[in-house]
Amino acid sequence: MGNLSKKIVFTPKKSPLKDVHDIKFFLCYFDLYLTIIKRTPMIKCLMQIKEEKSTFTALSCISNLTLFSLILSFTMFCSSTYCNVMQQFIASHIPLREDGKIDIPPYIKHIKLDIGLSYNAPMSQQWLSHESDLWVFGFEPNLNSVNTIKQGAIKRHPSHGDPLNPCYVGESFFVIPCALGLLSGGFVNFYITQGDCGCSSLYQPKYFAVEKVVEVPLFRLSNFFDLFPFDTHPVIEYIKIDAQGSDLDIAKSAGNYLAERVIYITIEAENDQYKNTINSGNDIDHYMKSIGFIRDFSQDTKDPTYFNPRFLDYIKKDKVKIFQRG
Repeated sequence: MGNLSKKIVFTPKKSPLKDVHDIKFFLCYFDLYLTIIKRTPMIKCLMQIKEEKSTFTALSCISNLTLFSLILSFTMFCSSTYCNVMQQFIASHIPLREDGKIDIPPYIKHIKLDIGLSYNAPMSQQWLSHESDLWVFGFEPNLNSVNTIKQGAIKRHPSHGDPLNPCYVGESFFVIPCALGLLSGGFVNFYITQGDCGCSSLYQPKYFAVEKVVEVPLFRLSNFFDLFPFDTHPVIEYIKIDAQGSDLDIAKSAGNYLAERVIYITIEAENDQYKNTINSGNDIDHYMKSIGFIRDFSQDTKDPTYFNPRFLDYIKKDKVKIFQRG
């Protein structure tokens, strides 16, 4: 038992893809390939068939099975290659097992995701200071914020939460410097606001002054879950999303994992301060209920929070702690 309780500090691997710009060249050509392949008559035909969901029609429309096999094989090869690139990128920030899944020690019993860290990751600090057997995975596309968190942020205003203690970094807190959204496999513009204290966004601000626009890598949350070791840690107890208008996009990007593996989720409803967002309280409520979640009116969270009733028996046996403030 003594060995099991010994904490492991993760040292990032030296990967050729450890920097987000190292993968940009590949992603540009991968996106170009997808653009070309989707425009070929065969694929356009198959995409239409898929919508019609007709197997008989599909078979009758394929006049050249050899060509189709080649296209399908090449598509699968490129998809596999892209997954490997993403895996290498994540391996620079999170320890992985030999099979490519995230390596979580057996003494860790609780998993939380902190999406949108601002400059100080205050929610992660609160969680980790109250649970010794917890790992937190944080997502933040603003590299300045990521570096500040790792070095030890200084609270900029009394109303802000306590900054993350850097002693957690690489031990029980792991930050992935990317944006999350409905698309995957490319780079998108990220609007960094002046004196950013958590107002930067993938969506253009209406009122905040923009200091600069940078390109950041964009993944789906499901891409992360594809690498998660659900064989040893079957559930994600809590996800907090505070992403300035991208919140519902991120929740949707989890795909089936959200309904099958997540117990609680808190999603900020922000639909007024950024252009072209679909992220209102009603939008969030409608979607979450459509996938089986119910609203949870916990006093420990401020933003809309939802519970997955599929895990009712789980929370009766294992206490799940949730906490969130704006």
